[in-house]
Amino acid sequence: MRSLRVWLSLGLAAAIVAPAAAGLGAWVLAGGWQTAREDDRLAQAIGVLGAADLARWDVLADQLTRVGVEADLTAAKPKDAKAVTEAQLKVFRSPAPRLLTPGLEAMQQSADFKRTMLDDYRTQSVVGPGIEGTLFVARDSAAVRWGIALGCGALALALVLALAVGLLQRWVLGPLARLADGAERIAGGELAIEPVTTRAREVAQVGDAMSGMAAALERALGTATAAERERRFLLTAIAHDLRTPLFTLRGSLEAIERGIGDEQSLARAQDKAAHLDRLVGALFAFSRVEYASDAHAGEPVDLSAIARRAAETVEPGSLRVDLVTDGPVPLEGDPVALQRVLTNLLDNALRHARTRVELRVTGPCVEVSDDGPGFAAEDLPHVFDPLYRGDKARGTGGAGLGLAIARRLVQAHGGEVVATNRPEGGARVTVTFAS
Repeated sequence: MRSLRVWLSLGLAAAIVAPAAAGLGAWVLAGGWQTAREDDRLAQAIGVLGAADLARWDVLADQLTRVGVEADLTAAKPKDAKAVTEAQLKVFRSPAPRLLTPGLEAMQQSADFKRTMLDDYRTQSVVGPGIEGTLFVARDSAAVRWGIALGCGALALALVLALAVGLLQRWVLGPLARLADGAERIAGGELAIEPVTTRAREVAQVGDAMSGMAAALERALGTATAAERERRFLLTAIAHDLRTPLFTLRGSLEAIERGIGDEQSLARAQDKAAHLDRLVGALFAFSRVEYASDAHAGEPVDLSAIARRAAETVEPGSLRVDLVTDGPVPLEGDPVALQRVLTNLLDNALRHARTRVELRVTGPCVEVSDDGPGFAAEDLPHVFDPLYRGDKARGTGGAGLGLAIARRLVQAHGGEVVATNRPEGGARVTVTFAS
């Protein structure tokens, strides 16, 4: 694939070279053809002289004129007198018999006779039986030669231009028309456009750019559609998760207000109020992580020290939290955000563990595992989705945002987080940061 500038340069060179070569070739061939015509007339004149009746010079002059040859001839006494007739001998006995063709005789009257003979005629000396002199063969006009050469050059130029227009239509104009049609379809919302085939690099680059733009728009549209679906899901899930504790809280408060509540009404109201407080706090934290415009400030931190602080922050209750580290692990990141990641993972593990939770730091990799029932197979693809809670997590009191917040923070630090089940039972969440 070449640049359009190269193709135009090649076309210009072809438009110059092809007519010149065709004209030169036609000039040479036309010259050869004209020379062959002159040679043919000269050969006919020599044939006429060979068969001429020397006693009839007027007839001979007329025959030479008909073949297009002028002549200046004189009678020469033959070496063998027996080879001629008595009438021819009378001619030779006459004083200096001479033959001038009418055309030559007329040209001798002009002032530029010598120049005309030199420029427009070929001369040929002849010596034959009983005759000698000079034959003058008119050269074919140079205008004919020029006309043939120019005609062939013009034909070659027309062929080159026709080829150039055809290639221009195929490689430039046609693809550009298809690109314009594709742009109109993109403007109308149709993002699937056909690729263009061309040998012009610039046109191909425009086609690639348009295809890339269409693909980017399609990805953006898909992302926007997915974001809209997630937004609707979040609104629905938030409304659901807020409605249940609010309904219970309202019922307990009304029972207390009317004096028909028992001693558990206040406890239930406080429990639901605390649940609402955790849910609203989790939603606020998730919104800050999800929609924060500025990136987390990075600074040198020790991942092992952050893991230790996270283990000390959580409230295990009757469960045991085991911390296993290989020593200091230097990392670049936001210490507050990193501690929030590990705290959320530990809180989630503590809600499902039976006896213990293990926090293991091995280089830039952190594993949080528990000895609970583990993730259900159908829940594994969705455990990091906002407000998603599997059947096993419905009664744990979580808001379904802890793992989602952890994933967003890990991704903001260029890391990855994966949820799996341990072979011996229990859940495992693995976080890997870029070293």
